[in-house]
Amino acid sequence: MKRITILFCLLCLGLSAFAQTQRGSSSVGLNIGYGFESENATLGIDYRYCITDEVRIAPSLTYFVKADDLSAVAIDLNAHYVVKLSDVFGFYPLAGIDLAFWKFHHAGGHVNDFGRYDDSHNETRLGVNVGIGGEIYATEQLTLGLEVKYNIVKDIDQALLALRVGYNF
Repeated sequence: MKRITILFCLLCLGLSAFAQTQRGSSSVGLNIGYGFESENATLGIDYRYCITDEVRIAPSLTYFVKADDLSAVAIDLNAHYVVKLSDVFGFYPLAGIDLAFWKFHHAGGHVNDFGRYDDSHNETRLGVNVGIGGEIYATEQLTLGLEVKYNIVKDIDQALLALRVGYNF
């Protein structure tokens, strides 16, 4: 009975919500995700601005949590074409550019100026994003979403998956 009541409340809440993609509207979101090739968890923040009712820009900053001696920070500028399937759900194809700052940490190596072993190096890569996302407009101010994109970058191509919670204003 408890599950049915919770489900009913969520459905009622969803029916009263509406799509947050009107021209001039904005959203700030937090996301968590995973990079499949690098095997890094990701943490990110983004901003979305609707240029028209269907087209929005979405700059973002993503941190690839250190795993297997590899970490990164990526700056993306994507464009979304939002297709509203109902007042509570929409999906969007995306395309954009990616600038990633990768850091490779290696054990051993040579003694640096501080007397420690250091064999780390950095690489900066420019790439392209293509993907698709979906979002549920839970309330007038809250959006929940899932995004899958493929990041095409020299030597580090990978699929990325992210869950997003956004605040609309």
